[in-house]
Amino acid sequence: MTTTARQERNVPSLARVSRGFALLMNWFDGVCSIVCGGFMALSGLVALPVSWNDVMPIEFLGVLPLPEPLIATWFWPGVALALVNGAPNIVALAMRFRGKRAASYRWGIAAGVLLIAWTAFELAFMPNGLSAFYLALGVLQAAASWHALRTWEDAA
Repeated sequence: MTTTARQERNVPSLARVSRGFALLMNWFDGVCSIVCGGFMALSGLVALPVSWNDVMPIEFLGVLPLPEPLIATWFWPGVALALVNGAPNIVALAMRFRGKRAASYRWGIAAGVLLIAWTAFELAFMPNGLSAFYLALGVLQAAASWHALRTWEDAA
């Protein structure tokens, strides 16, 4: 179902805010995860003038209960970031722009839940403010996408 500008104006403000925030998070998390994950993975494969190690040494990952090959370089953490956090948000964007909003919101819920799981795992082993911030964003993304889906289905 596609909406016209007139139909969208008749949507309650909180629903518009939820829809807008869900879209913003798909863009933000999708692009950041793909770009940062790609940079991480590339830093793990080749010597770059500026690498992810300049941002955060790989030794920080030593506290995680993961097999050594997965945390020996930034390659696998970068691939995981791009796939786990980036891909669901990019799929949500693709669904949104194809006019499949309900599917987009469902993918947004999944992306928010995956972000919550990712950051909760990080926080359990290496507490830091950035992960706590992203945990909050994951909660907000899942909630906004769920609310957007619910109001979208109610309007349909």
